[in-house]
Amino acid sequence: MATEQQNPSWIQDQFYGGFSDDKFLGIPQSFQYAKGVEIRKNPKSLKLAYAVEKSTSTECDALVNKIVTIQSTGDVIAFLANGKILRRVAGAGSWTLVFTVASSLAILNAMEYNGYLYWFTAGYIHRIAVANIDADWAADVSANYKEFTNKNTIAHPAIELNNKMYVGDGNLLAELDSLMTWTANKLTIFGDEYIRSITFGGTMMRLFANKSNNIDSGHKYYWNGTAAAYNERVPLTQIIHVATNDGKEDYVIAGLRPYLYLSSGYDLIDLKRIPQVADNTKCYFSPNSMCYYDKLLVLAPAASGTTATIGRGAWTYGRENKNYPDSLNFDYPTSNDNATDEIGCVHNAAGVLYISWKNGTSYGIDAVNTSKYRATGELYSRTLYGSRANRDKAATAVKMAFDAIAAGEKIELYMRKNLAAAWADTAELSVDYAYDPDSDETYPDRSIYGKEKDIALNIGDFHFLETKLLLTAGTGQLTTPELIEIEVEFDQSIELAD
Repeated sequence: MATEQQNPSWIQDQFYGGFSDDKFLGIPQSFQYAKGVEIRKNPKSLKLAYAVEKSTSTECDALVNKIVTIQSTGDVIAFLANGKILRRVAGAGSWTLVFTVASSLAILNAMEYNGYLYWFTAGYIHRIAVANIDADWAADVSANYKEFTNKNTIAHPAIELNNKMYVGDGNLLAELDSLMTWTANKLTIFGDEYIRSITFGGTMMRLFANKSNNIDSGHKYYWNGTAAAYNERVPLTQIIHVATNDGKEDYVIAGLRPYLYLSSGYDLIDLKRIPQVADNTKCYFSPNSMCYYDKLLVLAPAASGTTATIGRGAWTYGRENKNYPDSLNFDYPTSNDNATDEIGCVHNAAGVLYISWKNGTSYGIDAVNTSKYRATGELYSRTLYGSRANRDKAATAVKMAFDAIAAGEKIELYMRKNLAAAWADTAELSVDYAYDPDSDETYPDRSIYGKEKDIALNIGDFHFLETKLLLTAGTGQLTTPELIEIEVEFDQSIELAD
């Protein structure tokens, strides 16, 4: 009995694989690029990520280098590069100016320790008692409370350990103990390096250090907190941007074309190359550009000096649970959503993710709003070429499956072929709540769960094929479309003309 020959299909019905290694290769369920979409919470489908909204107005007039949440009150405090300090009471409402450092000196970092809030300019530590934090700090601040020796202008990373505060200052580690005794040179590392990040795990403090310029080289120092000198120095072959600890191991971003690394003991495991950084470009991260949010590692490119055209905002790395792989995604572009935005810091305050940015003379502190969705989101597939790239192929059908769309929602599928730079101007297939081709108010895209196009495909024959998905939020950005599956059916045995 004769059987009907069925054309092969390319199907993507899961999206949790995150960014692929390149346009052809990647782990299963990965993709070339995405922005503003949620790929993990519902691993079988694709939805929009939550909205990112600017929370500041004219009161934020410089890049925010650090944000701190006060433990006892939930106040969120922002520290600016022009010496200003802003307060958001209990993490709600507007930001207000509460203090300005003399001479408008840049504030590089800050932390709460032992009943005080400390902030660090290049040359000095300043503080205010947490109990005195209110609408006006002028009478309560201890300015120039302690003095740094090196007066490093790049970074003052800080950590609390064994009821002591440690702060990096160039090649020195300073210590402030619970009796307020200040030792500006508690530990010394190599003189041509500066301490960029500090973490702790097991029994050792880890100091990540760079050369004093942008040489692509660094070191990791181990110190037990009591020895007169560091215990060990491990070379790292790339410049260190930022490091953080998950309670066990260090996550490190390093390199002028950066990688995300897992650092455990002597091993530096490369987890993921940061995408969108070409061989002839560079990407920098600010010292406070990593945190944790919703169980995921957040990393936020890019800092001053970056030449790569990389998505600016909060990216996430991790997985929903052990059944899925760790993956990288660009969930939260800044509210400005500009490829030249410079990121100052990210911070998780009581479940609200903050992102600070600047663009020219525009500045902002963004917050993720979990009551709304991003207006649009997009996802680009890896490149399809069937079983053989050298064969000319014909697309015979394109199909989508989705949850019934709500008012204002739309899902569009675009295609491009043969590694072209531009996408088609019109979608190959779309589902639109407002679609009414005959103006008879029948709205054929409502209350359906699948749609296909199997004749007169615009894409024509191809060797290579890529898809782009564009999701549009519902009315008021209160709902998100949910795409469950796309399928491209193709014939790879067509005959070529002589």
